[in-house]
Amino acid sequence: MAKAKSSGGLSRFQKFETETIHRREIHGAPYNPRFIDENAKARLVKGLKKHGLVEALVWNRRSGVLVGGHQRLAALDALEGTDDYELTVAVIDVDDREEKALNVQLNNPSMQGEWDLDRLAAMSTEFGLDMEQDLGFTEFDVATLFGGDDRFTALFDDTSDVTAAKDTLGEIKRDRAAMTEKMKEEQSADFIFTVVCESQEDKDAMLRKMGVPITEVFVSSTAVRRLEKGKNSSV
Repeated sequence: MAKAKSSGGLSRFQKFETETIHRREIHGAPYNPRFIDENAKARLVKGLKKHGLVEALVWNRRSGVLVGGHQRLAALDALEGTDDYELTVAVIDVDDREEKALNVQLNNPSMQGEWDLDRLAAMSTEFGLDMEQDLGFTEFDVATLFGGDDRFTALFDDTSDVTAAKDTLGEIKRDRAAMTEKMKEEQSADFIFTVVCESQEDKDAMLRKMGVPITEVFVSSTAVRRLEKGKNSSV
């Protein structure tokens, strides 16, 4: 006789409750290290307007501070046109140290996996999902973050930014091939050095300034010199 499958109950790792509170009870974290540019904010507002809020913000009852969801809350304020409304939030009750750790972890890209380009391409094709209108990627995202994959870049008309990004990606691929070949010939990596950034965001910002995908691990000296050129041109 087959044994009946029993319910395991609520996961012991679930550490939040849900509660509906007034927007004015939610205070932004003054230390929040995340920011959003106007272009990304506009895409977020557009997405919320179309789909609504489908994921609860995280709020710490002990401090009244918003732990996760600052950009979504700002977008909601813009859509509502006021802060006189209520929200159902995920409520936690933690001390100051854990609150700050969670603030970073909830938004840490290095903890959230990477894109499987084959599956993403298949999904966008099968369901007719537009990379920009439906999935929220920009032309530059497609041209850089996805490694210049033709399945994605072909979905956009070439613009000066996208063309420049493609040229940069081609340069990176050539540099990488040259480095690999040189290492084989010399059996040495003496011409390579490691740069240690202050944080993931610092690294991402530096790579973006060089016009290099944030997932790249090989950067040519030519790309590095762009930082100095950019600094001199802005003086």
